[in-house]
Amino acid sequence: MSNVTHYPNLKDTLENPLFSKSDDSLRAKIKDHLKQTKHKFIVLDDDPTGVQTVHDIFVITDWGKDWIKKGLSDERSVLYILTNTRSYNEEKAQNINREIVQNIVEVTKEMGINFSIISRSDSTLRGHYPLEIDVLQDELLKAANIEISGHLIIPAFFESHRYTLENTHYLGVDGQLVPVSETEFAKDSVFGFNTANLPKWIEEKTKGSVASESALIISLEDIHNGGIDKVYEILLSANNNAPIIVNAKSYYDLDVVSVAILKAIDSGKQFLFRTAASFVKSIAGINDRPYLSADEIVSKGESRNNGGFIVVGSHTKKTTEQINELMKKYPIEQIEINVVKVLNEETRAEELTRVCQLVDNYISSNRDTLVYTSRDVIIAKEIEENLKISQMVSGSLVEVVRSLKIKPKFIIAKGGITSSDVATDGLEIKYAKILGQTIAGVPVWLTGSEAKFKDTPYIVFPGNVGEKESIAQIFENIKSDQKGEI
Repeated sequence: MSNVTHYPNLKDTLENPLFSKSDDSLRAKIKDHLKQTKHKFIVLDDDPTGVQTVHDIFVITDWGKDWIKKGLSDERSVLYILTNTRSYNEEKAQNINREIVQNIVEVTKEMGINFSIISRSDSTLRGHYPLEIDVLQDELLKAANIEISGHLIIPAFFESHRYTLENTHYLGVDGQLVPVSETEFAKDSVFGFNTANLPKWIEEKTKGSVASESALIISLEDIHNGGIDKVYEILLSANNNAPIIVNAKSYYDLDVVSVAILKAIDSGKQFLFRTAASFVKSIAGINDRPYLSADEIVSKGESRNNGGFIVVGSHTKKTTEQINELMKKYPIEQIEINVVKVLNEETRAEELTRVCQLVDNYISSNRDTLVYTSRDVIIAKEIEENLKISQMVSGSLVEVVRSLKIKPKFIIAKGGITSSDVATDGLEIKYAKILGQTIAGVPVWLTGSEAKFKDTPYIVFPGNVGEKESIAQIFENIKSDQKGEI
């Protein structure tokens, strides 16, 4: 990363009185509107971290028609469907999106529900764009004769200091605003990119087929000076699935945009959304709630006498710093999985047997246990090969979870692909309730009756979220609960 002293100051930018507004009535207005219209927002989440701003809603990991119907059968205005497409190649991602849309159209037609689809992806601009938006547009037209006017690009994620200002997407790093293109995330071996300027990012990602000048812009000036009416006017001008870039540095900005979106939908416009997590909270009219207490993130009953389990697959620098801080502060059992061995067919079984035996021994002995992959990143020349490596490594962590014979006191999974695979393949979750967050940007699922361990809090920790001490902070919260029982 280049010298951050040349970047805008985070605090000064966010406190600029020109753009520092709030209006608590907007969220209530959104909620009332959705209650009246019964419009549903169905979020296709490309990894399980997208629920990191919401609570008291449900996520399904199976997009069969029966599960979609179950998920849409209550009064809630939003349903998440975990697709995990960020861990798959383009062909599989495309097939998953098509199948889901076909099933959504059938179910909503039967239930008489009007809906919009949100393609929830990464706040650091990684993922299958424009592929997923293009596929959703195509399939909605084929299956339901829905013509998409435009797709809103909203990567802002305030809980983890990600903001879009003057069409450039920034991360807050050490008190400075750093363009996301100058962070480690832009160097992703599968989804890397060169610019944080969103119109130019669109042009880059579409390989020039969509010119940067063709993007519609909703600026902070539009939001703060023109308000709902100005944003509504911009939205009405969208046609032919035009990209619409939303600048945002606070929930006030998103709430103004959300009210305008609902107004435009009422006028007959149809939109898709490529967003990070903060927008969903706004458009669904979900209010704030306090972070979850220690008691809410620990299993009930006899399992409180067992050790807790933390499984880490993410290789970001942030994650490595976080687990190092945890290991430095607390006497937790540490098991490193040798990635070279699990990628080798001849040594994979032996390495996994070693790890599984240790994990069961430690957890049954009330010893909190950390399992993490060796920190050296193995990178292949081809994107497909890198995806395969990620899947094999994540698959090894899933095998460890599957092997658990005893229910841990708590479960934390660190990393997008890791937490998704652990949820669906390791814990066999089909339907879970989102309880809330344990710290900013870190959601907690409550597993359903079908899961390997039912009614169990499952802490989903994104690879690109948190400060150096964040995992240790959650661990300390859990320990404080134990102290209260003594």
